Amino acid sequence: MSTATRMRTTAASVVPSSAEGVRRPRLDAMLDRGLDHTLTLVSAGPGFGKTITVASWARRRQGDHAVGWLALDHTDDSPHSFWSGVLAAIGASGGVPEASALNDIVPASVFGPREVDIVLAGLADLHRRLVLVLDDFHLIKNPDVLAGVGLLLERLPNRLTLVLITRADPVLPLHRVRVAGQLVEIRSRDLAFNPAEAAELFALEGFRLREDQLATLCARTEGWAAGLRLAAMSLDPDDVDASVERVTGSDRAIAEYLVGEVLQRVAPGDRDFLLRTCVADRICGDLADSITGRSDGQQVLERLQATNTFVTALDAGNQWFKFHPLLRDLLRHRLVLEQRDLLPDMHRRVAAWLAAHQDPVESIRASIKAGDWEQAGRTLLTCIPLILSVQAPALAEVLEPMARRANEHPGLFELLAACAFHVQRRDYTAMGRDTAEAREYLDTAPADLRPTATVLLDLFEQAGSRMTGDATRQIELCRNILRVLDETPRRELPLGRHLRAIATNNLGVGQLWTDDIDAAERSLTESERQLTDLGMELARLNTASYQALLDAMAGRCRRAERRARVTLEGVDRRGWGSETQGMSLHLALGLVLATRGHEDQAAKAVSRGLAATAGTHTDRAIRLGLAIVAVELAVLRGDTAAALEADSRVRAGLARTPGTPIRMRRWADSAGASAMVIGGRPAEAVDRLGDLAVDRGFSAAWQRVWLARALLDLGSLHQMDGVLRPMTEPGWQYREPVVFARLLLAVLAERQHRDGVALAELTVAVDLAQAEGIRRPFLLLGDRLTGMLRRYLVLDGAHPAFVSPLVGDGPEPPAENGRLEHLTERELIVLKYLPTMLKAGEIADDLFVSVNTVKAHLRSMYRKLGVSNRREAVERARALGLL
Repeated sequence: MSTATRMRTTAASVVPSSAEGVRRPRLDAMLDRGLDHTLTLVSAGPGFGKTITVASWARRRQGDHAVGWLALDHTDDSPHSFWSGVLAAIGASGGVPEASALNDIVPASVFGPREVDIVLAGLADLHRRLVLVLDDFHLIKNPDVLAGVGLLLERLPNRLTLVLITRADPVLPLHRVRVAGQLVEIRSRDLAFNPAEAAELFALEGFRLREDQLATLCARTEGWAAGLRLAAMSLDPDDVDASVERVTGSDRAIAEYLVGEVLQRVAPGDRDFLLRTCVADRICGDLADSITGRSDGQQVLERLQATNTFVTALDAGNQWFKFHPLLRDLLRHRLVLEQRDLLPDMHRRVAAWLAAHQDPVESIRASIKAGDWEQAGRTLLTCIPLILSVQAPALAEVLEPMARRANEHPGLFELLAACAFHVQRRDYTAMGRDTAEAREYLDTAPADLRPTATVLLDLFEQAGSRMTGDATRQIELCRNILRVLDETPRRELPLGRHLRAIATNNLGVGQLWTDDIDAAERSLTESERQLTDLGMELARLNTASYQALLDAMAGRCRRAERRARVTLEGVDRRGWGSETQGMSLHLALGLVLATRGHEDQAAKAVSRGLAATAGTHTDRAIRLGLAIVAVELAVLRGDTAAALEADSRVRAGLARTPGTPIRMRRWADSAGASAMVIGGRPAEAVDRLGDLAVDRGFSAAWQRVWLARALLDLGSLHQMDGVLRPMTEPGWQYREPVVFARLLLAVLAERQHRDGVALAELTVAVDLAQAEGIRRPFLLLGDRLTGMLRRYLVLDGAHPAFVSPLVGDGPEPPAENGRLEHLTERELIVLKYLPTMLKAGEIADDLFVSVNTVKAHLRSMYRKLGVSNRREAVERARALGLL
């Protein structure tokens, strides 16, 4: 576990502890009242005792309720960091069952409404009331984070109470919560100590003050908790009146008091320790030793905590500590005044320690504070693959100063940081400018870093090519990268394995779009192995998504659907639905469902994909693929107007994507031609399709079948045979267009009164189609096949269960949503095992469930499918397109 992860976990796992102070029943009662409301807002300026008040109450209520506590800081002002902390706090509360979906969510770079809905669904299943406290919420200003919290407020489950501790009212729809009577507000006036409470506070410090002394202190501090506590610490028992007179409520006075009465009361060595270690936001003994050059950091921190010197432990084991913000601010101010020259060195020490303890992101932050841009850049080159991980938002936030610096003081490191920053923000135009400029500085790079920098710039450029749909350039760049990796000694490329995995992954994507299916499959399989070994989950998601798409295009529908659905389930469980790496899943699922003739379900998958890829900076190839499938779905429905309108959108998209591979343009032309064919314009379709391709790729196969279909309507039967006959030869790897070709040849033979040949071609088509549930070609040819299909049934063809629904002699496959209504997702997963030789116990082991669970799913499936055994279930599922 990285240092950053450990610090976040401890910050989100322990209700802050402090010595029991003044009991304030009136505030406890207000907080108790909040348990029956949606939101408790504790809003007041610094030092009003907000955290102490809520923490004391929370500790007393922990026996009755689960309490999750998250202490926010400036690094949490991004969707990834904020929701990571929230989920850690919820998980640490003790109120989340082990099987809860909340334990599976891993926030990534985007955490929007869809992801908040997943959190809400998990919270709704809690069996115990949960109090979630978000401390220092005023540090949250990111509109996306605030929007997510606003959505949480609107739909908060009954078993959850939200407590926000903040210095200023947050930009949330508080008026709605207030009008609904679901808001409990605790303000400065509520938190202010009244005279009786102040008297008790001073009594705990050993002072029995007179009424006039209390009145003076309460008037000067206006009941401000920090002021009163500091006053109590400063009172001189030998001259209380005089010390009361010295207490003021201004910030300056409190600062002077901290200098005079806190810093001057600690030993000189401890003061120097505080002064030097305040450069770190959080501190542990070993880090303190690295900064100070001493060896007693842990002992000093524990001693300062024990003497209440504004040092607080963040965990029960006293490993991590933080200074009170007022003290820390004061110390940093004094450090600038007294030891300004030491500041850069101390930040460098922090950076070195963090880098050595596997926290490169915070190490970069410390190097930037030190003004050491080269060290920040060197550290970046050790962790830059994080920009493709769930840590990408945190890394981008740290890199922003370097990215800004690149505008005025460009250098290789600054421009590489700008590239990474703009990749995470999906601003590929800016990234392209950064990449081009950075290449001019490659000759100035240190020799030991030049190979890494060269590969990174190629990777950034290929990312831009991928987003703009230029698969040819993408392939060229990935091959360049792999060549450099092969020619460079591993010691000169410490990240070689990571960079190779990323390049191989993207090479496979480019090969898929250029119709090199065998090469794409090899590249994606190899990258899957590499990425799994390296634990690069988001990049592996990209591989799995394109493997599903490759299977769908090849007509391996069963495997494609299984991959797509299982991967989508994982995406939704982790809250990764908005990540670009998973966008091709929607296209894969849309293709499979369209191939099987489930146009309504396919339309939903396409719509979800188009919504997910909306915006300027998106994967153009995926968006174009979804748009092409939308044309095909309209054709399947027989809706000419919708098909032609969708085709016009595809052509407009192609015009905006000049680097689109010729094979994708050919696929688009084939879809557009199909719209013209069903619209009764076959001659225009022939013109749109142009000259036949000489390859045997995906788009070439579809070009041939739609050209033949247009020729059929034109009566050019001899030409039609010449177009289709090559597709009967071995080597055509795309099953659905081959099925379509065989059916068209059957229609052609029937037109020529060669009934035996027609039935033979039909039989081959059925054999190919039934194994994967391919129905679309049959539906597109409709009545032209009815007679032949009936003869097939009369002659006892091998697959009557598949053919009967096509002629209306058997149960229809599920209509819209029928599949999901008939079988649950878990039943569908078990169903995929039935054609195998695995027994129920072996299936259970593979799925990590009990054998009784598997048997229960089997009984339910048999009932729903109307069968009595495993063999019948497989046949029935295949007939329905479920296998």
